[in-house]
Amino acid sequence: MKIAELKKKYKNEWILAEVIKEDKLNQVTEANPIAHSGDRSVVYKELTKVKGKKHVTTIYTGKLPQKGMVYAFNAKLKI
Repeated sequence: MKIAELKKKYKNEWILAEVIKEDKLNQVTEANPIAHSGDRSVVYKELTKVKGKKHVTTIYTGKLPQKGMVYAFNAKLKI
């Protein structure tokens, strides 16, 4: 699924997706969703369940912070 389609389908949500295709700058252009939720911790919990050598990414489809705003993310992952 193209990234634009994912963003449209899962508005204002966190998405865990398997990377299918990247462009020359290694930006993800296509991915298959594995999990999605409005709660980031749900998606991170699903990340711990990913088995094998899958190339995955997390995407947030909500409104990006305004210029000058700072966000901090904290995640403890046991893989």
